[in-house]
Formats: sequence, structure tokens, C-alpha cells
Amino acid sequence: MDENQELTKLEKEWKTHFDRFTAPEPTREMTLDLIQKLKKIEQNQSPVDLRLELETKQNSLSTKDKIVNIFLSQWNFYGTTSWLLTGLVMIAITFTISENTADPLFGFTTWIKWITLLVIAVIGYSFRPKNEGNEIIETLSYYPIIQQMFTRFMIVMGFQLVVALPLCFFIVGRESTILYLVSSFIPVFFFGVVGFVATFWLGQKIGLSLTLIIWFSQVLLKKKLLFQVPGDDYFLVMNMIIFGLSILLLSTILLKNRFSENFK
Repeated sequence: MDENQELTKLEKEWKTHFDRFTAPEPTREMTLDLIQKLKKIEQNQSPVDLRLELETKQNSLSTKDKIVNIFLSQWNFYGTTSWLLTGLVMIAITFTISENTADPLFGFTTWIKWITLLVIAVIGYSFRPKNEGNEIIETLSYYPIIQQMFTRFMIVMGFQLVVALPLCFFIVGRESTILYLVSSFIPVFFFGVVGFVATFWLGQKIGLSLTLIIWFSQVLLKKKLLFQVPGDDYFLVMNMIIFGLSILLLSTILLKNRFSENFK
């Protein structure tokens, strides 16, 4: 007996040890009965409140951990790559103007115009319309939306001011004084506030458009109220007025939040 015949014989012997089994097809009554049993099990089990679990966990954190968590969440909303690109663009603008402008005063004026335009662009991108998934995550977050938006605004402004203020010295060189820091800070802060407040009240499209209209009006008009430099008439007075106006605009966010709470 060759090997193939032996394998065939063994296969027939093993087949006799197995009984053919066919699972019965469930009837309609059996299916309905199973559904009713599953419904009873669901009714007996209390649903898990994920929101309550989240709030309990957040309440157990220290104030420091809460602040760190909300800052990290809003930093990630903009994206690390976007932050790096923003910094690189600011550096590129600075060195391009410093290398191609002989007059430091003219160079500084040109530089602050481009930097404020970049601020408006970053504000518009940071508060851009979100897809449905991101909107659900933002809505279900432990932190109120107003806190999330204001934290995002502080990160955007803080990052750009930290980068922009040192860069102004590359433009004005030896003529740098504390007044040039004021000339850099006030326009950046003002356009950041206007962009944020207008977006918060009017939405991203209308808010961004209004901010750009204000920017273009200051670039095209001969009378400059925002892009002032040391030596201009009423330099300190105008900057103090602009700074005060920015604070008043920013305070309207709290006003809207209070109205929302009273309405509820």
C-alpha cells in the first residue's frame, strides 16, 4: 500500500468519527424574544454619565493643572506646525525689510504694517469655522467656550508679542528705545483685540472683514492714528487712547457672557 492509499484510508476512518451538525434557523418569535430580553437588560442598567465623570475628574485637579490643561488644549487647536510657520514668517518679514531699507524709520513703519496684517491672519485662522467633530468636542469640553476662546486669544497674542518685540530692534538698530517697543506693542495688541472681539460678536467672516477694513484704512489714509512712531505729534497720548480702547473692547466679552447667563 502506497502512501496516498494509506492517507485516503485514514481520512475515511476520521470522517466516521464526526456527526453532521446543522444549527437551527431562529424563528421570528425567537428573535423578538431576544430583543425584549436585551431591552430589559438595558433598562435595568443605569446609563454611564460621561459628562459627570469628566466633571468629577476635572474638579479633583488643582488650579495649576486646570490652567495647564486648557492652555495645552488651545495650543494644540492651532497646531505646533502652524506656530512654527508663524514665527518663521515674522522672522522672514523682519530680515527682508531690515536688509532692503536704508531708512530705519520708514523700515519700522513698513515692518509694523506687515506684522499687524499677519496678526489679523493668525486671529482669523485661530477662530476659523470648525468642522462638526471639532465643534462637538469644543462644546462638550469641561471648560466653557468663552474660556477656551479667551485662552486661545492670549496664546496667539502672547506668542506674537514675544516674537515681534525683540525683532523690532533689528529694524531700528541703534535708535531703539522703549518708545519703539510701545510703537510695536500697541498696534499688534489693538488689531489682535479687534480681530478677536469682532469674531466673537459677529462671527469669523464679518469679524475678519471688519478688522481688515480698519487695517486698510490706516495703511491707505495719510493721517496715521495706529502706525505712529516716536516723534509724531501726540505719540504717547494717541497710544494711551488706543490701548484704553482695546481694553474696553476686550471687556465686552465679559459683558456678553453675563448677558448669556442672565438669559439662561
